[in-house]
Amino acid sequence: MIWTPYTAIMFILSLFAIALTVYAVPKAWRIWRRAEKASLEERYELEKAFYLASTVVWLIIISRIVGMGLYWVANESLIPLVPGAMCQWGIHQAGHPFSWIDSIVKLIVIFVYGIWLSLDMVNRRCKGAPLMGTLSKYFVFLMPLLIVDAGLDLAFYLKVEPVTVPCCRVVFTAENPLPCPFCFVFHDAPMFIAVIVGYGMAIATMIWGSVVKKYASEPGDLGEVSMKALRLLANLSLFFAIIGTIALIPAIFQIMVPAAVH
Repeated sequence: MIWTPYTAIMFILSLFAIALTVYAVPKAWRIWRRAEKASLEERYELEKAFYLASTVVWLIIISRIVGMGLYWVANESLIPLVPGAMCQWGIHQAGHPFSWIDSIVKLIVIFVYGIWLSLDMVNRRCKGAPLMGTLSKYFVFLMPLLIVDAGLDLAFYLKVEPVTVPCCRVVFTAENPLPCPFCFVFHDAPMFIAVIVGYGMAIATMIWGSVVKKYASEPGDLGEVSMKALRLLANLSLFFAIIGTIALIPAIFQIMVPAAVH
């Protein structure tokens, strides 16, 4: 492993997430199994246990979301330390095969994690924690993805060593019509990061809203709070789409400027 401040933080965040996940899963499992058939007195105790478990889950998921952004920064910091690497393509080669799987997982986890966070925000604003059992069950099923996400970070950075790796130009030659995606996004046209994040978050909030919509027709607090959350997510989706569209203009301009030689 090559230690940099960023890889060290990624390592700590991954161990932190795994430890808290192992701590929270038994509690979530117990709440899920008992929520529907609990007496009023027992349900009150389950609610208290759930709010503690929910806080732990928020810490886990937020640490993974922070890790998603830091992941790309950490990879950039490794480029000067791996011989032959001119961009993150070389870093991914050094961490093969964990690096490629990790990057794919990073692109999808925000969609999954956001569903839990959105539903928990609705649940916290309702009396009696009506989604307590659903959220506990969802976290139990979410647990493997959390472990895989954090475990792949550990495996990737433990695998990376200062060994000579092939440059991306070996694959993306002058005759190849496709540019190296890492050079293109992180070096030639970095405004596309804002475009990708903007449109990605617009799609994510739409997906989260489609899940929250399921509860909008429920009576009482749950339906009312779900409708408010649905409107908020719709506005956020529009906001992120506008951000992505605005960023697209300077991003296209960056493409037109001759790219620096890497």
